[in-house]
Amino acid sequence: MRILFALLLLTTQVFATDWSDLEVGSKYKLTQSFQLKQLERSGSILDVVVGQEVELKALIPLSIPGVSLALYIFDYKACPGPNMVTDQEIIPVDRTSPLVEVGVLLDTGCELNVYLELKDYYSNSLFE
Repeated sequence: MRILFALLLLTTQVFATDWSDLEVGSKYKLTQSFQLKQLERSGSILDVVVGQEVELKALIPLSIPGVSLALYIFDYKACPGPNMVTDQEIIPVDRTSPLVEVGVLLDTGCELNVYLELKDYYSNSLFE
C-alpha cells in the first residue's frame, strides 16, 4: 500500500503543470485536495478532491495597487449545484519552494476562481 501511495505522489509531481502552461479551453485534473467553506450553509464544507476535473474558461489579469494578480476561472465539473458559493480560502500549493499560496473560491455557475500573484506565474499549479 505504501509503495502504491508513493508511486501516486511521484506521478502527480512528474505531471504537475505550471501556471504559465495552463491554456483556456483545456481540461485539467486537481493534483491536491482542499476544503472551501460554503456561504449558503453555515459551517458546511465543500471538499475539492485530487483528480477532480476542471476546464479553464478564462484567464484575466488583475491590477490592484501594490500587487499584480491573475484570475483563473475554471468550470468545476464536480460542482454540487450551480448556486453554491464559498468563501475564499488561501491554499498553499504543494511542490513549491518558496511556498506559493493562491486564493480559491467557488462562485455561482460552478466557477472555481483561483487568484495567483503574478510573481508565482512560473511555479507549479494545482493542476495536471
